[in-house]
Amino acid sequence: MNLWTSDDNASVIESFMSSDLQQRLQALIEGARESWTYAIFWQSSYDYSSSASVLGWGDGYYKGEDDKSKSMAKNKASSSAAEQEHRKKVLRELNSLISGSATPATDDAIDEEVTDTEWFFLVSMTQSFVNGGGLPGQAFFNSSPIWVTGADRLVSSPCDRARQGQVFGLQTMVCIPSANGVVELGSTEVIFQSSDLINKVRVLLNLNSLEMGSWPIRARI
Repeated sequence: MNLWTSDDNASVIESFMSSDLQQRLQALIEGARESWTYAIFWQSSYDYSSSASVLGWGDGYYKGEDDKSKSMAKNKASSSAAEQEHRKKVLRELNSLISGSATPATDDAIDEEVTDTEWFFLVSMTQSFVNGGGLPGQAFFNSSPIWVTGADRLVSSPCDRARQGQVFGLQTMVCIPSANGVVELGSTEVIFQSSDLINKVRVLLNLNSLEMGSWPIRARI
């Protein structure tokens, strides 16, 4: 299933998403030459109670894998029936929360399996990064894009999010910072670093407050 474009979920997702930003994220990966699975914008804020800089969920777009049959076969091998039921339960509760309904969505509304990458994307909504933590936090703290390619580099990363991404099938993760947040892209394909993609992020998301063209790209972390 596609979390953000399913007919059953379209209306509730629309009310949840910040449409302009979500559409830009969609345009970014749908129009890319590379095969990206998702795009997330991590929004920067400041927690005065703890004097900490925090990156939290701003918006996102889930495209999914191009080869759906391959994804579903891998998903069946990696997740049990109990795990699938848990994922569907969380998705139903999320949809109910978004729609403001006191009654969770029925099983019929969410009848397809939730893939590993879709689950990784879904769980991301609950995550945040404090004072330079994680791949997004490191990119934001250092004002420098981070590009990690290959399952071996993801699994050996000191960042939990990179290792989690590899467990759920990702082979490439990219974080591109702006003045007020970070754009994160993930893919199940091996995609090598490209300055062209960084320029597209700057144009489509209008991230012109920093001199992105002068940034070095950190190949891994």
